Amino acid sequence: MKIPGIPARITPTGQTDLTRTIGEPGKTGEVRFSDQLKELFYAVNEKQAVATEKVSAVVTGESNDLHNAMIALEEASISFQLMLEVRNKMLEAYQEINRMNI
Repeated sequence: MKIPGIPARITPTGQTDLTRTIGEPGKTGEVRFSDQLKELFYAVNEKQAVATEKVSAVVTGESNDLHNAMIALEEASISFQLMLEVRNKMLEAYQEINRMNI
């Protein structure tokens, strides 16, 4: 079963495939963590923009599709909450590393 909105690089077991094609076709390399974060931020921003457009269309009377507008709004909200939780976990990990004695 394919769940919409889940990236294809996440396997059903929950393990992430950390390799993908970079540069020339046929070459694989490790994916940077910063690139993964950028993709997350762009995806959240895109969901926010789509939700804003759909809600604006309903408010101005261009569309009667309130159901899909509310779904897009909730998707954007949940994506933003996920992004905040990832940020919080990263901040906690950074603070924990700073507290380590060397």
